[in-house]
Amino acid sequence: MIKEHAAFPSKPHVPARTIKWDHYRELKNDSTIKRHLPATMKLNKQSLFSMLSEYTSVYLKPNRGAFGVGVIKVQKMVHKKQPRFLVHEGSRQKTFYSRNQVYAFVLANMVNKDYLVQQGIDLLRWNERPFDLRLMIKKQSDNTWLNEGFVGRVAHPKKIVTNIRSGGTAVSIDDLLAPYTNVTSKIETKKKLNLLGEQICELLEKKYPGIQLFGVDLGLDQNLKPWIIEVNNRPEKICWKCMLDLYKKSSESSHFIFH
Repeated sequence: MIKEHAAFPSKPHVPARTIKWDHYRELKNDSTIKRHLPATMKLNKQSLFSMLSEYTSVYLKPNRGAFGVGVIKVQKMVHKKQPRFLVHEGSRQKTFYSRNQVYAFVLANMVNKDYLVQQGIDLLRWNERPFDLRLMIKKQSDNTWLNEGFVGRVAHPKKIVTNIRSGGTAVSIDDLLAPYTNVTSKIETKKKLNLLGEQICELLEKKYPGIQLFGVDLGLDQNLKPWIIEVNNRPEKICWKCMLDLYKKSSESSHFIFH
């Protein structure tokens, strides 16, 4: 089992506590939700290569950030029995042959000193581009949480992040799931996503008294298992616009993108 390591503490022996890390620590305490959490650690050189010894790829993310800015993907490969690393940052891809080279590149391209390293998930793809799903989950008048709609987000062809503001494309969930599901399995997949999203909000609302809306980002692997990418307590307004646009288009073509 991989242990958690603190990197770049704000004070000696006191781990930094900011949003993504706090959410991860809170969510992993729930036995049901924990099964959908990618392994996550505070980033330092030891934790990076410990994770790469367990997983083929990892994502390095600012602990507090938005729009996919500063996200770096590191993929481990073997070439003629020699390890090599493919690093993807923005639209750039570079190959390195030593750990020191990889870590030096990472340090040079971090947008701040407080980063996480997260297990890479082999996400489903649309036109050979990975996608995830933003769930806009709103507090109802009866104090329950309900997903108001899905926004499918497909990565830019040259990038690793799916965020709309970083060049991602909004696509309806029905179009995204069509190659992987039939009518029955699509309904079941949506139910799984909605249930997980609502469970996440019920757990995290204790941290945000009075909160009315979460943006929950979920990915699906090749077995249609949902994975928690991250949770946003202040989802950007562009997702509402994308959701309404997709709903309008889907309604016109007799597809329903919500529940």
